[in-house]
Amino acid sequence: MKLLRLHVEGFGTLQNYDLELTDGLNTLLRENGWGKSTLAVFIKAMLYGLPASSKRSLDENERKKYTPWQGGPYGGSLELETAKGTFRIERFFAAKESGDTFALFDLSSNRPSNAYSASMGEELFGIDAEGFERTTYLSQREVSGAGDNNTVTAKLGNLLDDVDDMGNFDVALAALEKRRKFYVLTGNRGAIAEAEQERRELQAELERCERVKEAMGAQEQELLECTQQLRASQTVVAQVREQLKQAGLARERAALLEHKNKMLEELSQISQQKKSIEARFNGLLPGEAEHREAVRLYDGIKDTHAYLNAIPTVSPDADTMVALRKKYSSGFPTAEQSEALTRRNGLLRELRARRQALGEALQKETGDPRFAKGVPTEAQIQDGFHLLKEAEDHQRAIHALEQAPQAAPKQSSSLLLPVAALAVGAILTLLSFLPFVGSGMLLLLIPGLLLLGVGLGLFLFLRSKSQKQNTRLSQAREDLKRRQQERENRLRTVRNLLAEYDLPTDGDLGRSLTQLGMLADGHRATLQSRKQISQELAALDARYQSLLEPLQKYFSDVPPTEDYQPELDRLHRDSTLYARLEAEDRKRRADRAAAEQKMDEMQQLLLPFLRRYDPKGTLRAGDCLEQIGEQIAEHRRLSLEIRRKEAELKAFIAEKNLDDVLRDGDLADFDRLNADEAELQQRITELQQRQARLRSAIDHLSPDADKIPDLNTQVQALNQRIAEYKANSATITATAKFLEEAKVALSTRYLDGMQTSFRKYLSLLMGTEVPESVLNTSFEVQLREAGKTRSMESFSRGWRDAVRFCLRLALTAALYEDGEHPFLLLDDPFVNLDEARLAAARRLLSALAQDYQIIHMVCHQDRA
Repeated sequence: MKLLRLHVEGFGTLQNYDLELTDGLNTLLRENGWGKSTLAVFIKAMLYGLPASSKRSLDENERKKYTPWQGGPYGGSLELETAKGTFRIERFFAAKESGDTFALFDLSSNRPSNAYSASMGEELFGIDAEGFERTTYLSQREVSGAGDNNTVTAKLGNLLDDVDDMGNFDVALAALEKRRKFYVLTGNRGAIAEAEQERRELQAELERCERVKEAMGAQEQELLECTQQLRASQTVVAQVREQLKQAGLARERAALLEHKNKMLEELSQISQQKKSIEARFNGLLPGEAEHREAVRLYDGIKDTHAYLNAIPTVSPDADTMVALRKKYSSGFPTAEQSEALTRRNGLLRELRARRQALGEALQKETGDPRFAKGVPTEAQIQDGFHLLKEAEDHQRAIHALEQAPQAAPKQSSSLLLPVAALAVGAILTLLSFLPFVGSGMLLLLIPGLLLLGVGLGLFLFLRSKSQKQNTRLSQAREDLKRRQQERENRLRTVRNLLAEYDLPTDGDLGRSLTQLGMLADGHRATLQSRKQISQELAALDARYQSLLEPLQKYFSDVPPTEDYQPELDRLHRDSTLYARLEAEDRKRRADRAAAEQKMDEMQQLLLPFLRRYDPKGTLRAGDCLEQIGEQIAEHRRLSLEIRRKEAELKAFIAEKNLDDVLRDGDLADFDRLNADEAELQQRITELQQRQARLRSAIDHLSPDADKIPDLNTQVQALNQRIAEYKANSATITATAKFLEEAKVALSTRYLDGMQTSFRKYLSLLMGTEVPESVLNTSFEVQLREAGKTRSMESFSRGWRDAVRFCLRLALTAALYEDGEHPFLLLDDPFVNLDEARLAAARRLLSALAQDYQIIHMVCHQDRA
């Protein structure tokens, strides 16, 4: 692809700016602060847009950082040519991403086009904005290399057709590990352990509810029989009442009186029932709150009893503990003793490895033959660097002197002003003395004298300035010759030092001095190292024997060996197992004692309450509490019934005027029927009371019984969930293993081609003396020099910039080998290169311009 032109409406410091671009190299020379980096970000924003960000730092929030300084529209347009044609992108940005606009026009028809979407950069290059910045956009700030980028790695491995396959390897592995820990954690924790514990609790609750359901079934059968008897009695009562009604009006008065007596009798019966209940408790009827507390104690006793039954009376690992005590009759070592033995054995391993490594190192360590006659001191090397720095200072001074003017400027133009002032002043002064001037003499004389004075002063000042400048030029020529001689003397001294040790004396003398210092340091270190190795070997032998003897003495029952780790591991396993079993046994005994004490305390609180109703203890605690609850409810009902019937009786007597004596009459049938009705009503009342007690008991038990289907469902669901959790955990473990293997295999497919390109570009830029380079899958470069592999931080800033610049070129060549050919956007990447490397960089840019469109932005003419 190729960029044709751009227009910045408003973007950071840039406003209403246009730029035409051509094939090959486009150099944009602008001063610092003009907005070169802003222009580079504008081109990226036209292709990719600006990401939304909530970061407050401007360096991390491009949308906020590049808001137009002068206000107004935020965005612009970019015209470019791709394989699909020629297009113009128009993007404008708002405070939030939802307010952004994107438009694409086909320049062949000047009509809107859908050839690309708002994600045009990714569609053109197959890479996201971060990957674009790490490849084709090379700046002074971002010349540090590609680094790890998911889409860069995925595109190099031809994996972008499978969304996020390569880019999300690490994310997927982290997610799998996080999910595995959801299922299984150390210390019997995790979703599987929690679900199994929940299942045990539900099964215990299910067994309790089933026992409750059995008890409720018997009471429901009894309630059914009671209801049938009540219905039969109610039917007979209805028949008797119908007969009473037919007794006639003559018996109405008697019926009313009988009704009164009946009401009195009912009131008496209810009062008697109430007194009977109060007598059952010796006048100390408990309240509802007291009864609820007793029920709570009873439920707590049952739960504690069930918990106590679940704790074994004897430890299931008792035989194992006896065997371990017999095996270690003298006792297990303390943690400090065990740790000391393990540490001693580990030290023996380290000492063996160290002795072997020192022996091999002693054979390998040799000195550099070029230092047979002596090694240069650090002071000599530093003096050499000091001489080079002085030579560079002289060179800069020589350059400045050569650029200075070599002759004084001509004075003809500079003398025009004082000569003109003298001439005009003289004319005005002469005119002021002419007779016809008269009273205007002063108007001409004063300006004339002033101009004469000014002209004379300027003439003398310019003459003095010219003489001083000629003197300075003469001194500058002498200083130039002196500095040239001083520079040559210092360079000659450095070359003599380098020649003495067979090092290059042409080219980069600073590099040769650095190499000499490194070689000298290495030679001195080698001599010192051999001496230290010999001393350390002698000390290690003595130390090794002193550590081995205590271990041989402690494990005297096994054959002597140099590594006692198997015996230590076995001792640690037995000690750990015994400590765990002993702790579990202590906890079992403590749990049983605590449960027994808790149950005893609750029984001591509950028994006094039960004995008030059942002094002899003939009832089970649950039945006793149930009957007490029924009696309390019945007593409350009877009290309300008494108050209601007393009010009804009083109102009935007042309404019917029943204080008169009953008249004579035949009341035999009425009395008989009334007696029958009373007997039946008594039977109905008893049945109703019995029915109420049974319903109360069933209502009390039904919530627990109703939970049985739901508990069964929950247990089945937990069984399925536990099986699913265990299967998922196994699947996650296998998946993580296969995913890690796949990542390693995929990440090395593209290194050979990139390494070849990188070495080619580095040779073009740095010359023939290029050290061996190694490139890894994270785009990190290491160089081998003087027989050692060194990281980039060991080299100068100019070297690092050159190496990383070539790495970015190699990455761009590999990344865009197929598809759209990108442009290169260079934001002053050569600021740290010296003159020789800068000349090579210009040649490299000229070569690259044959294959790429390059936009090279610089702030200094020397790098243009």
